[in-house]
Amino acid sequence: MNQYICIGGCTASGKSSFALELSKYVENPVIINTDALQIYECWEILTDRPSVKKPEHALYGHVSCSKNYSVGEWVKDVKGIFDLNSQKSKTFIFVGGTGLYFNALLNGFSQIPQVPKDIREFADSCDLKFFLEYLKKNDPNIIEKIDIKNKRRVQRAWEVLKSTGKSILYWQSKNTSPLVPSSDALLLLVEIEKKVLTDKISARVSCMLENGVIKEVEKVYKTCWDIKLPFSKAIGAKDIVNHLNDKITFENLAQNIEIKTRQFAKRQRTWHRNYMKDWTSIDPGKMDRVDIQKIIKKIKAIN
Repeated sequence: MNQYICIGGCTASGKSSFALELSKYVENPVIINTDALQIYECWEILTDRPSVKKPEHALYGHVSCSKNYSVGEWVKDVKGIFDLNSQKSKTFIFVGGTGLYFNALLNGFSQIPQVPKDIREFADSCDLKFFLEYLKKNDPNIIEKIDIKNKRRVQRAWEVLKSTGKSILYWQSKNTSPLVPSSDALLLLVEIEKKVLTDKISARVSCMLENGVIKEVEKVYKTCWDIKLPFSKAIGAKDIVNHLNDKITFENLAQNIEIKTRQFAKRQRTWHRNYMKDWTSIDPGKMDRVDIQKIIKKIKAIN
């Protein structure tokens, strides 16, 4: 019988390292990426993508940066992994910081029709105020449900309404069945002290810069850079492009990436408070072998 463990948490909090450590204590582990940017083949250093080969890692760097990859496609890819491993019981460890992926996995997802290219291109040229004014008149309920300061979310709500004639709330109410029901999985949320997280973020940015992240971004910038595609939203990518074009200094580059990463972590914590209330909070830095064995007992008890 398969076992399922979900490990969520803020960026740079140590999720991937903990998943590796946990994998030593379970049978036939498969670590599955649950991060919306580590899926792209072009971003290895920039997203701190795991480079280890064992245990088996899946859905890391498997998508071309020219593709507009969706949550639905990720769920489909996860199902494909389950099917490939159907002949033997496995322990699937989902690890990442993308709440939407976890939500789709555990609660199902809405199959929203694809937005036509002309509508998407028009939307890309509009500002936040335009979308908000339209939605307030034509879909007022959505205004209370989404972060109205998040242009991507507001634009998405406008695109769906414009292209389908129905609110994104309607489509979200038509969720598919969850691939892994919450009751079948052990849900772990990595939460560490803010000061510790801040130091980890600073160390990660320094490590990225030392390990050649500027060259990695430069290669992408010269071959396939497109600010309209999701891969370009990776924290630090635009700042490095600006540095390559002499718009910001190296010193300001590191500072900008650190600030934006901390801001992103803050948004992630808000998501955790709103949608991961029932997850078990853990701090890997304060855990020993006995604590991990207790976790293993919990996952065995689920089955």
